[in-house]
Amino acid sequence: MRRIGRVRGGPRLWQTNMMDKPTRHPEIEADRRADRRTYLYFVCFLFASYIVLSLSDQHDLTRAGSENPNLPWLSQATSHLVILVMTPFITFMLSRFPLSAWRRNLPVHIAGVVVFSLVHVLAMVALRKLLTPLIFGVPYDFGLSDPSMWLYEFRKDALSYSLIAAIFAMNRLAEQRGLEARAARREASERHRVTLKSGGRTYFVDAGDVVWARAASNYVEVVTPGRTYLARSTLSELEKLLQAAGGRHVRVHRSHVVNLDKVSEITPTGEGDVTLTLETGETVPGSRRYRDAFSPAK
Repeated sequence: MRRIGRVRGGPRLWQTNMMDKPTRHPEIEADRRADRRTYLYFVCFLFASYIVLSLSDQHDLTRAGSENPNLPWLSQATSHLVILVMTPFITFMLSRFPLSAWRRNLPVHIAGVVVFSLVHVLAMVALRKLLTPLIFGVPYDFGLSDPSMWLYEFRKDALSYSLIAAIFAMNRLAEQRGLEARAARREASERHRVTLKSGGRTYFVDAGDVVWARAASNYVEVVTPGRTYLARSTLSELEKLLQAAGGRHVRVHRSHVVNLDKVSEITPTGEGDVTLTLETGETVPGSRRYRDAFSPAK
């Protein structure tokens, strides 16, 4: 049977059999893979940021003649540590309130920034108050009663939240596109159809129906006997799908792919280039660079 449920971390879809064993949805698993990979990169980035900022602040305090020029190593450590610990809160917000629906979810993320900043400041100050006397023998005073200090930290926290959310969201998007690409390759090899995304819709087109295709900036124009699709893809990606689907489609020009079964005539134009005339009456340029692909021996 099929069950749809909501659990902590956002909407989840799983399928259960008679033994009620859950199977996680592949899109959720893709997000988790992206988050794990991004989290590792983010740890490395935070460590580099910690070193650079600590060295810079230490240099400034040394030039100013401070008695404790090494204080920034503790201050920056507490700030970066709390941000690292709070990162799962941001990924939770992304899962529960995705940026794809940003108009609806923007107020929630603004509230999330406030929570993030509040926890960051309070946890950071608590750690500094505890550790500064133990390590440096001096008290620590952040100035929590000063509104300007809260505003100063909030500006930085708002930027941090936005950057972290953007980085994780972009890596999730890349992982989702990889998931879609693998699904498209399976569709091509198993059902001999190519998957085209056009105008917010997904179309499944039999590979044999694709007469020719050409690159169009960030899109590819796919021509069939009854319709032309403008799909978000690259010509190389489409060519791979057509080949996986078993079609006799080859690259005849850097911006054109042709179904050899639909070619009725090949006319030389000089210097090794040709013009391919299709059964539909359309003509497509053929470059000498790709002539082995469409030569009669093929």
